Amino acid sequence: MQQEFQKKNFQIYQSLKDLQKQEQEVKNYFEGVNTEILEKYSRVKLRKLLGKNFLKNLDVNLRFFCRRIRESLRELNYEVIAVTGYPGVGKSQLTSLLGCLIDKNYSFARNICFIPTAEEVEKKYLGLKPYSFLHIDEASRSIHKHKWYEKTQQKLVTLYDTERENHYLATAIIMPRFQNLTENFRNFFVKYWINIIARGVAIVYKRDEDKDRKDPWNCLENIKMKEIDKKYERKKIFERTISEIIRAEQRTKNYLFYFVVPEMNHDVWKIYRYLKFKSRNELYKEDNIDYEKTKENKKIEKYREIVKLLNEGKSVHEIAILIKHGTQTIRDYIKEIEAYNNLYSENEDFDESLRLNKYENKTNEENEIKENLENIDIHQFDIN
Repeated sequence: MQQEFQKKNFQIYQSLKDLQKQEQEVKNYFEGVNTEILEKYSRVKLRKLLGKNFLKNLDVNLRFFCRRIRESLRELNYEVIAVTGYPGVGKSQLTSLLGCLIDKNYSFARNICFIPTAEEVEKKYLGLKPYSFLHIDEASRSIHKHKWYEKTQQKLVTLYDTERENHYLATAIIMPRFQNLTENFRNFFVKYWINIIARGVAIVYKRDEDKDRKDPWNCLENIKMKEIDKKYERKKIFERTISEIIRAEQRTKNYLFYFVVPEMNHDVWKIYRYLKFKSRNELYKEDNIDYEKTKENKKIEKYREIVKLLNEGKSVHEIAILIKHGTQTIRDYIKEIEAYNNLYSENEDFDESLRLNKYENKTNEENEIKENLENIDIHQFDIN
C-alpha cells in the first residue's frame, strides 16, 4: 500500500512538474498577446475566423462528407465520429474543421469539451441546440484514472438513449487508439472512423451495417486483405510511403475515402491552445485534490480495521501480521486512534467505527456516575 502511494505521489509530482514546464512554454507562446482578446474570440464562430477562401479550398471529399453528415442530422439521426492518430498529427485541428463545416455556429468555447468528464459531457450535450457539433477532446485524465474513457462513453450512450429526440447531434470523440473505445460503443454507436496516418492526411472508414457481422469494422479481415500485396508486406515499416499506405487501406472493406487536412491559421489556433491550457491547468489541480482525498480515505479505512481488531482483543503483533505492516507502524496508528478517542469521543459527530472499547466503557461509567448524581436528593443533606 505504501509503495502504491509513493508511486501515485510520484505521478502527481511528475504531472505538476510537467504542468510547470507547460506553463512556461505557454507563457512564452502567449508573450505579448492579450489573453482577454483570446477569450473574446473563442466565442466567435470558427467559420468567420478562418474565412471563406480557406473553407472553399478545402478537400472536396472532406466537404462532401460534412454535407452528408448535415443531411443525416436533419433526417433525425445522430452521428458519432471517432478521430484517432498518434500525438501531434493534428486530431484536434481536423475535428475543429469538421465542427465548423457541420455546425455553422461552431466555436471553440461553445462546442469543445476540453475536460471530458461524464458530468462535463452531459452539460455540453444538453446545452447544444439540435444539429450542433459536440467536440470531445482527449484528456490526460486517463493517465491517472484508467476508467475515464469507459465512464465518458457510458454517459454518451445514456444521453443518446434518453435525449436523442431533442438533440440530433454530430459527436466527434478524439482517442489515441480506436481500440480504446469500448466494444459496445465502437460497434453500435460509432458510424465513421477517421484515422490520421500522417500530419495532413486522413482516411475515413464506414461501419459495416451487416447484422451478422461480429466485428462491423472487419479488423482481422482487413489485415489479411492488406497482406495480399506481397510487395507492400515485404517492405520494412519505415520504407512504406504515404501513397503505399493509402493504396493498402483502399483494399480494406470499410475504406470510404482519404482527404488532405490543411493547417489552420497560426493566430486562430492560438485561441484553441490557450483554452486547452486553461482546462489542463484545472484538470491537474483537480486530480491532485482527488488524490489527497483518496489518500485520507484509505488511511481512515486502515484505522477502522485496526480498531476492529483491537476491540476483538488482538495484540499489536497479531494486527501487524494481519494488516501486513511493521509493529512500530501499528503502534503509531494506535496512538493516533487513542488521541482521536480521547479528544472527540464525547462529540456528537464522533465516528463510532473508530471507537475503542476501553473508551466506550469509560464513557458508559462517566454517564452512569453523572446519572446517579442527578438522581441524588440534595435535601437529605440539609443540616438544621
